[in-house]
Amino acid sequence: MSASRPDADQTLRLNRYLARAGHGSRRGVEALVRDGRVAIDDEICTDLSRRVGPDQQVTVDGLPAVLPSGHRVYAFHKPLDVVSTLRAQGEQVGLVSFRRRGDLPDRFQPVGRLDRDSSGLLLWTDDGALAEALLRPRQGVWKTYQVRLARPLGRGAERTLAEGSIELDGRPVRRCRVTGDRTGDRRIWTLELHEGRKRQVRRMFAAVEARVTALVRTAVGPIQLGRLQPGDFRRLNPEEERALREAAGQDGAASRATDPADQERHDQDQ
Repeated sequence: MSASRPDADQTLRLNRYLARAGHGSRRGVEALVRDGRVAIDDEICTDLSRRVGPDQQVTVDGLPAVLPSGHRVYAFHKPLDVVSTLRAQGEQVGLVSFRRRGDLPDRFQPVGRLDRDSSGLLLWTDDGALAEALLRPRQGVWKTYQVRLARPLGRGAERTLAEGSIELDGRPVRRCRVTGDRTGDRRIWTLELHEGRKRQVRRMFAAVEARVTALVRTAVGPIQLGRLQPGDFRRLNPEEERALREAAGQDGAASRATDPADQERHDQDQ
């Protein structure tokens, strides 16, 4: 038998509970519930609207789903030739081995993606609500990319890139920031986006007849890649985490519920 339902202010919606326990974003864990892999007090639950009280036990595939006492966020330097997935894809190198090497528990998930031919900053967290907020285009968290081109960019093309007139997937990209290299080398550019469609940076430059030969994400909001070496993790300090949460629209360290009208997401696969 399930325990009696506590007061609403002491409960969490099941998808939020599972996300906070590190089983994915609040939208991502819905498949676990629908597939009958989640139980509350030993009873399978497929009701997405179910709420979980503090005295109830939740399991996923028979294993306890436990809320952490405090969330953590890590910066990771994704190397080249590594795909941003936790599932094996043939002979491709994924992220699982790096998570093990960094001694992160399985509940930690990468936030967004970088494609195999891109490197740089990839955040990891066990806070599903924060991950959801960072992936929300309307939140406007800026991501910064260092771009190298095969040939100098054509004169005036930077304005086309920045003004939002390029269309991808049948709709215009959002306005962005484009900055040239201080040496004047028109093969080197800094691009700042607050959306992240699949391979967006490469496709935007292709739209102005430029080919990207190297792409590095150097920042996500206030968090900088800095001197972090490829394959290495570092935990964000409290000041960095606070700044990141503020950029994501969260109130301090508390997780904010997702607005149902703001469910559009992006995969940041650049």
